[in-house]
This record gives sequence, structure tokens and C-alpha cells, in this order.
Amino acid sequence: MSGLATINALLADEGDRLNQAFEAPRWPVTLVVSPPRAGSALFQQLALSCTGMDTVSNVLARFWRAPYLGALLERDLKDPNYVSHLKSYGSHYNPVGAHEPHGWGWFWQHWLRLEGDDHYCAPDRPVDAAGLNRKLAAIEAAKEAPLLFDNVFAWCNLDVVVGILPRVLLVVLKRDPYYLCNSILNARADRYGDVCAWHSHRPRNIDDLLSIDDPVAQTVAQVWSILGEIDACVARVDPADVFTVEYPDLVGKPQEVMRRFVAFLAGLGVEVGLRDPLPEFPQLRNRNTPEFVNPLYKELLDGCFGGTFGAEPR
Repeated sequence: MSGLATINALLADEGDRLNQAFEAPRWPVTLVVSPPRAGSALFQQLALSCTGMDTVSNVLARFWRAPYLGALLERDLKDPNYVSHLKSYGSHYNPVGAHEPHGWGWFWQHWLRLEGDDHYCAPDRPVDAAGLNRKLAAIEAAKEAPLLFDNVFAWCNLDVVVGILPRVLLVVLKRDPYYLCNSILNARADRYGDVCAWHSHRPRNIDDLLSIDDPVAQTVAQVWSILGEIDACVARVDPADVFTVEYPDLVGKPQEVMRRFVAFLAGLGVEVGLRDPLPEFPQLRNRNTPEFVNPLYKELLDGCFGGTFGAEPR
């Protein structure tokens, strides 16, 4: 057992005991719904830096079996004026730094009872609804703020999650699917050194996708499947509870996006506030331009993308 797993096993019972004082989140829980490479980590970083909404930090993430204790520790360490560096790097393309946001797959996999590479809840492994509510309520209480999560396991099991939590809001990130495909191909090569290596979200038709030998065709089919699942996911929620962000706005007008996000929440009775003044951020590059298309894959990508999405080459 790893050191982190040992710590969590030792703290789990005490965390469960403390959680008995809580029932369910006071505020709506907000989930980021995004295909891979659409800027979900960036959205979390901006929300952390500009608003009173809170996220799971790299510190808290280490305490997935006892998150209330982790949240109390995080609260004692956190700089209330912290501003993210807006970078994601390293072997997992995650923000690096103690107070940077974390996707928290460990937590969601544990509470949704996912095993191995599973992305979807199994009918024969029911979720502990009361336990999940208590855990999130405890974190919320420690932070004294509404919670924002960027986790694929949470949103792709939205049918389960919305049946458990009192209220769920969605932040839906959109990016031109052609550039999603290009970015995933680059991530495969950069992270694994092999463009044939699978990267990120495994849609429900994963077996069909893994049977596609060509990595470019496989990536295009992956994006097509994920976008279809996102459409079905969003359809489960009242449109009034959905905040949509286009990728060019996210990277080109981050402060404006945060102002709109806070106004969206306020319209639903969730007052999180906006920092005054808003932090100044470095210019972020919009990678939805032909110059960022990898020439190694462009011809194949144009053909596969056109055949699936019916679009002209870029």
C-alpha cells in the first residue's frame, strides 16, 4: 500500500465519524462538463483566482478518504489572496502547486464505486448516497463556500449524481472539435511518447473505439462519442442551471467569463462574489488556429474529421 493510501486508510474512520454532523451540501454543487483539452483546468484556476467559489486543491486531494480533515488542513495553509499561475504541465497535464486545483479522480472513483478503468457506475454496485452527501457537505462547511468540481467521473455519471445531491449546476465548455482532436493527438505523443496510446475519457463505446487501429481515426471517433455523451448529459439538467463557455472566450476574455459566471450564479441565488480588483493574467494563446495543427497528422485528420463531422479541412 502506498504512503497516501496508508494515510487515508488510517484517517477514514475518524473522517466518517466527524462527517456524521453533516447531511447535504447547503449550496448547489457545480460540475465542469468538458471534453478533454477544452480548458477545464483553466476554468477552475480562473474561478479559484477571481471568485468566492472554491475548488479541491492538490493538498486536499490527497485526503480522498477523509476530505473534511484535508479541507481543515487546507484552510489553515491557504493564502486567501492566492492567484493561480494558469499553467498545466507535468506528466499528467495537471496544475502543479499545493493550492492549484485538482481533478480528484481518487474521490469520485471511490464514492461512485468505479473499478479499474471504469468510467460509469455499475447497477450492481450502488452508491452510498447519504455518505457522499455528508462528505461534500463537510468539505463545503470547512471552506464556507460553494464547491466546483472538474471531474470526468462526476459528470459522465450525472444521471446518478443528480439523483443523489440536492442540486447540481453545470459549466459546459465548448471547443471546436477539430482542434480537440488535434490537441488529443498531441497529448498522446507528448505524454506517452506514442500517438497510439489512449488518452483521457473512455466513452461508453470504448470497446468499439479500441478496435480502431488508426490513432487519428480513433481520436476523431473518441471526440464524436464524447460530444454525444455531453449533449445527453446536459439534456438532463434545466437549461437555466447550465453555464456555457466557448474556448476562444475562455482564453481570450477570462475576466469577462468570470464576471458572467458570477452573474449566472447570482441569478440562481448563489452569491460567491468577485474579487475587486480582478487579477491581471498573462495573455493566453488561442490554439484554435491552423498554425497549431500538427503537420504529422493534418492530412489524415482532415480526412477522418470530414468523414465523421462533415466539415471541410482547416
